[in-house]
Amino acid sequence: MIRVVMDSTCGMTTEDFEKADIIMAPLYIRQGDTLYRDGVDIKPAEFYRKEREGVIFESVQTNPDDLVRIFQPIINAGDEVVCVMISGAISGSVNAAHVAVQTLGAEDRISIVDSRQSGYGQLAMGRLAKKMADEGKDRTEIVAALTDLRERTWVYFIMESLHWLYKGGRLTGAEAFIGTIIQLKPVVWFDDIGRMVTHDKIRTIKAGKERLKELVLEMASYGVESAGLHWADNWDEAKEFGDWMESVLHVPVEYNRVSCVIGCHVGPTVLGPVVVMKEKPRAKTHAG
Repeated sequence: MIRVVMDSTCGMTTEDFEKADIIMAPLYIRQGDTLYRDGVDIKPAEFYRKEREGVIFESVQTNPDDLVRIFQPIINAGDEVVCVMISGAISGSVNAAHVAVQTLGAEDRISIVDSRQSGYGQLAMGRLAKKMADEGKDRTEIVAALTDLRERTWVYFIMESLHWLYKGGRLTGAEAFIGTIIQLKPVVWFDDIGRMVTHDKIRTIKAGKERLKELVLEMASYGVESAGLHWADNWDEAKEFGDWMESVLHVPVEYNRVSCVIGCHVGPTVLGPVVVMKEKPRAKTHAG
């Protein structure tokens, strides 16, 4: 049997993990000296309330020992693992997972897949892995399918301020200062290697949303397999944008609440459409 493991940044709740029969690997955030397991000790509603009140959270490096404790019982039971993790370009979780595999000497039993994003795209990969595992596919087949799915999935974000990217350590002070002075509302995406980078420099939220709509239509031109929308603490805004997405994509939009770990970096007002395309799109480029 192949068991699927995913970290908590995919956006599923503990109940969702249990229902899907996927094993959760909670990542961590810190508030001062207090450490929280993402989605277990602190849930998004409490996290974003505190964040709006001015509390500063930090994401915490993943400990390989946590993943050893998850993987070992699976291996001891004679099973195998496909583990889908948050982008290795913004988190040390992929490296930690590889260290855990090496510690167990289980390179021939565990496959670590870098989703090169988080949230809905990562979730889609985990679901596909579980479906294929239930169908009896082997790890090589599953990893190949996940790689193909990853290349057909793009996601963009917009947020009201660069403040959170700066406070979360994903932006230099100079960039944040310049962005504040000219009031940028950047469109950010995960690039080909999974970095969160600026795609477009937009000056207003209204213009940013219009740009997001253009990007959604661009993705739709390759055919739409499924679609999601990331949101944090801005449901009404997300619902309005999601309704528009459904009207043009003609598929249901799944709302994916951004995890606490990612919320450290994007804040409570993030809006992020994601489309799984039927065809592999052209290589990513960006306006810069």
